[in-house]
Amino acid sequence: MVVVVILAVIASALIPARAFAVIIPGQRMIDDELVAQKPGSARPTASRVSISAEGIDDPDGAILFTTVQLDTSVSIFDWLDGEFNDDIDLRLRSEVLGTVSNEDNRERNLEMMRVSKDNAVVAALHHLGIAVFESTGLAIDTVRDDGPARETLVAGDVIIDVDGVAITDFVSLQDVLVDKVPGEEGRITVENIDTLETREVVLPWGDHPERAGSAYIGVNIVPRQEELPLPFDVEINSGSIGGPSAGLAFTLTILDLLTEGDLTGGLDVAVTGTISNDGTVGPVGGSGQKAAAAREAGAAAFIVPVEMVPVATPHAGDMPVIGVENLAEALEALAELGGSTTDLELIDF
Repeated sequence: MVVVVILAVIASALIPARAFAVIIPGQRMIDDELVAQKPGSARPTASRVSISAEGIDDPDGAILFTTVQLDTSVSIFDWLDGEFNDDIDLRLRSEVLGTVSNEDNRERNLEMMRVSKDNAVVAALHHLGIAVFESTGLAIDTVRDDGPARETLVAGDVIIDVDGVAITDFVSLQDVLVDKVPGEEGRITVENIDTLETREVVLPWGDHPERAGSAYIGVNIVPRQEELPLPFDVEINSGSIGGPSAGLAFTLTILDLLTEGDLTGGLDVAVTGTISNDGTVGPVGGSGQKAAAAREAGAAAFIVPVEMVPVATPHAGDMPVIGVENLAEALEALAELGGSTTDLELIDF
């Protein structure tokens, strides 16, 4: 009898909670839609970044990227662990995954990681003054129904010339329009974004609905950007890790490898946060579990999006948690920790 009880206890600790609820009908102890967010890992990022250039700096410290372990099959043991371990969050599956399947969620996270890696490279190189893209015109996203271009321009047209002046970006278009008078005619040369065929249209300048007296075309536009050749290739191997939260860590690591000195002052510093092309740092999920992982890895500090400080701090122990809003603030934080982050210059390869 004792053996049977012991085996039952062991089985209950290992089988998923949803199965346990089925085994004991009407005695459901746990919501069968629970998932568990657990501390993942905090590992050096540099080994995942490959740069095709000689003389890459080998820093003494390390930027650590942090992860969360998501358990979608919660056992009785997991539930008990979550009840007594503050570093584990038990949440409803719908809150974490929404209505998508585990596989669809994984595919979405891998795509977000791809975009995040691209942003990380652009943000790092921009900080070093290296142009990654060149604007070659203004692509029309939508044409306003009440604007002067409603019958002549269409989405997919790229404005490349106005009255004989080349247009490459917002500034060049604004410089031309500032001298135009509403009601007078103008000539706009556009290029099809796919076929690259060009055509010229004539239209009267409209009167801007928000700035009376200013010339107005009546289109929503975004820069058409083309990649420029770089002096080296940057590759990031994220493996099976998904999501955008390693963006800031990748950006800082690229800067550390491409510049002299040690960005972390020889320390191991954990980092989480999304990154935009312009260096803006955005919020991420699982900051509490990531703080716990960084703490266990012995990180000297944990840099997080400023919104995440209240979430991460209770799980950090004695490890300082530093909130930042952008790349510049992250570099300032590293400088305060003893890192060499001012006047960063590209190594002369």
